[in-house]
Amino acid sequence: MRWLLVVLVYCTLSAKAADSVVIGYLPYYRSHIIEFLPVEKLTDIVYFSLSPKADGSLDTSRVKTVEIQKLVKRANQKNTRVHICVGGWELSGGFTSMTADPTARAIFIRNLITFIRTHKLQGADIDWEHPKTKKEVDNYQKLLVELKHAFAPHQLWLTVAVAGWGKYIKPETIPFIDRFHIMSYDQGTPHSSFTGTVKDLKQWENQKVPKSKLILGLPFYGRNKQGHALTYNEIMQKHQPKPDSDEADGFHFNGPVTITRKTTYAIQQGYGGVMIWELGQDVKGNASLLNTIQRAIQ
Repeated sequence: MRWLLVVLVYCTLSAKAADSVVIGYLPYYRSHIIEFLPVEKLTDIVYFSLSPKADGSLDTSRVKTVEIQKLVKRANQKNTRVHICVGGWELSGGFTSMTADPTARAIFIRNLITFIRTHKLQGADIDWEHPKTKKEVDNYQKLLVELKHAFAPHQLWLTVAVAGWGKYIKPETIPFIDRFHIMSYDQGTPHSSFTGTVKDLKQWENQKVPKSKLILGLPFYGRNKQGHALTYNEIMQKHQPKPDSDEADGFHFNGPVTITRKTTYAIQQGYGGVMIWELGQDVKGNASLLNTIQRAIQ
């Protein structure tokens, strides 16, 4: 019966996600832009981030209730879903111990559902960067399957943020995940090329993930070969690159032409949509990369 419930919820969520999605991550340190955020241009917002502890408790210190309430209120006015992210780069240390302990996993799941329902969110995005050993991968599958079983009665979304090169979601786990947010960036120099994007999507498609579940990650920032980063807003302020440029002073980024090309490719090839890291890095006005995405989708 529980399996049937998961299947029914999966079908319901899939039907709601039939149109191309535009998902934006909003880190806690960008909370000051919530009141100005163009929520109507997004289908989903992922608020970043909680982190897991070894005993299954949640570190919520970075996330303020008043900010989530403000975000949810604005998003609800435009039928935009809000999810909470768990993990992230340098915030994933607790996953290894927590997932290895069945009791800790159960506590984590209960705590996460309580957090989601208390804040009236639509789901959770799990961002373990990254399981490495066979044991970690095996335990990650257990967590994801158990999460989806627990989410099903509440009709909550379960998504995962994964590296473009990742191979740590097993085929039998795929049906339990609603979306795969492909982090197709931070990979060499240039760090997010169009050819790299195609390779990343195909890599996950070859792992038998349905194309409709694959969401292409787009960077709203640039990186140089030393690993330093600038937001797209900073790049525009300092260098005023042309729309067809993807490099300025050694920083590689995705300008409007490349963002359009990637978004169009994702939609035309039947993928689920695009994801943005992150909303606070954009410029305002017509030059906004979010506006560029909107024009490409319409």
